[in-house]
Amino acid sequence: MPVSDGGATSAAGSGNMMMMLFPILLIVVFIVLIIVPNKRKEKQFKNMLSNLRVGDMIKTIGGFYGKVVSLKEDLVTIECGPDKTKLVLSKGAIASVESFEEGKEIPEKTDTKKEDAKKDDAKDSSDKTSKKGK
Repeated sequence: MPVSDGGATSAAGSGNMMMMLFPILLIVVFIVLIIVPNKRKEKQFKNMLSNLRVGDMIKTIGGFYGKVVSLKEDLVTIECGPDKTKLVLSKGAIASVESFEEGKEIPEKTDTKKEDAKKDDAKDSSDKTSKKGK
């Protein structure tokens, strides 16, 4: 009588099917975790650049912070520094638009280090005069 191995071949066939399915599943996971969020971020960045307006505070890829003075097709003129130096940049050189992200402009920074140093000097001088009086 012939011996039938029908059960063994079906088990081996399903194992081969799982081996074929694993790389496909890996590619799908890669697409979902890497490519989709990257496209979403790129779309948000393009939206940010298209909504750029005069008066927005920006940061360039070189690390300059400035206020947008004028816009032309692909060129942006910004003012930066205490002497209001004007720089002409490509829109591609903008890393972020601060007022777009936060919904408001960045307040002007005060020099707190100088104020703290003045307070410390005043405190030290009052301590010295109180020690001399004792």
